[in-house]
Amino acid sequence: DVIEISEGETIKKVKLDGIKIPIIQRDYAQGRKNEKIIRDRFLSAIFEALDNNRELELDFVYGSIKMNNNDKKVFLPLDGQQRLTTLYLLYWFVGNKELKDQELTNLREKLLGFSYATRTTATAFCEKLAEITFKDDPVEGIRKAYWFHKRFEKDPTVIAMLNMIDAIKIKYEEINKPIFNNLNNLCFYILPLDGFELTDELYIKMNARG
Repeated sequence: DVIEISEGETIKKVKLDGIKIPIIQRDYAQGRKNEKIIRDRFLSAIFEALDNNRELELDFVYGSIKMNNNDKKVFLPLDGQQRLTTLYLLYWFVGNKELKDQELTNLREKLLGFSYATRTTATAFCEKLAEITFKDDPVEGIRKAYWFHKRFEKDPTVIAMLNMIDAIKIKYEEINKPIFNNLNNLCFYILPLDGFELTDELYIKMNARG
């Protein structure tokens, strides 16, 4: 989609074709069982904004915009991986609940633009997630699916995503009303760092400092 990015004191619009979590990034952490306090606080703020149809700014996301082999612009986050992943799962869950036909197809095409390069299992899981539908319990359905092999259970990112989906489901059922059209109220600023040398050392330092 077309997004607005910050360059110094100016803001310009850029069309992004996808988001890729680089291989050097850590695993998805917001969905870990021991991160329940942080997860609940973040989701409570999100769903309160969605319930009241008001804007919620999620601060800055840092990274670089690169062209992939298909000449598409892909955003590689240096900081903001956790928030972006949670929003990806939120769009997936709410979209599957509320959209139908062509609208749901369009959403799935956009979700396919989000990928994880941390592990091959995380990459495969995101690709599969964008394709599937669910009825009552998405996590139970995923775990029982023929394609969900044991190796997914050993990927911390995949397990954290499943935990987050469960948490999103609880919050969604609490407000019990359509909110997909309100998702655009969740916004953040993208600060491109393309003028800097984005080395592995920089990623490691940023992640070590949280």
